[in-house]
Amino acid sequence: MSPPPEQDRRLGVVKPEPEPMIKLKVLDNEGRRVFHTMRMSDKLQAVMDAYYAKAPDVTYGSGTFMFDGSIRLRGSETPAEHGLQDDDVIDSYEDL
Repeated sequence: MSPPPEQDRRLGVVKPEPEPMIKLKVLDNEGRRVFHTMRMSDKLQAVMDAYYAKAPDVTYGSGTFMFDGSIRLRGSETPAEHGLQDDDVIDSYEDL
């Protein structure tokens, strides 16, 4: 059982702020749009997996994900590493 909030302050206990969520949009050249909400520290693989799950006619792992026209995104990276913000758009290109 945790102490009451006023006792927390006296003891110097500081609870961390919950990490804010951002919503990203994946857009492909066929006009498909997939939205995914995630934390800045989550791996980008989550948004890539969401895209493949919601675009069933696209073969899993067959695309390239780009941000800002020139930054290739990898699943092991996080939104924070690329400065992604709420409502940013990620472009998906099917590899030929």
